[in-house]
Amino acid sequence: MAEELKLKYRATHIFDDLGNDFFTTEPPKDCDLMISNPPFSEQNRIIERSFELVEANKIKSFALLLPLATLETEKRANMFQKYEDKLAILIFKKRIKFLGHTQSFNRGCCWVCYNIPALREQPIKWV
Repeated sequence: MAEELKLKYRATHIFDDLGNDFFTTEPPKDCDLMISNPPFSEQNRIIERSFELVEANKIKSFALLLPLATLETEKRANMFQKYEDKLAILIFKKRIKFLGHTQSFNRGCCWVCYNIPALREQPIKWV
């Protein structure tokens, strides 16, 4: 669909067979939005890297699918507070059922979004 819409994008993963790595691969020039469902075990590093990309003007905005527990720690709360002027949280009314996983993996999640204009009016939203 991205090609059909003529969107510029680059798919990366923490590690893959092509040598792409989220922590070292640069986003495409003039990247407007980064969307990710990152490994939850790497969420601190993913969040930090996402804000680093914003500060370096390599991306303008991002949306990260993360567990609700992401909002609970002091370290992450401090990171989010620094950028709260453009931060939005979308909270699901139901747990996400991840394809290929058992019920034990399905958990409460939220989208942590930064600098998405359509979300500025309502920074916390239930979806």
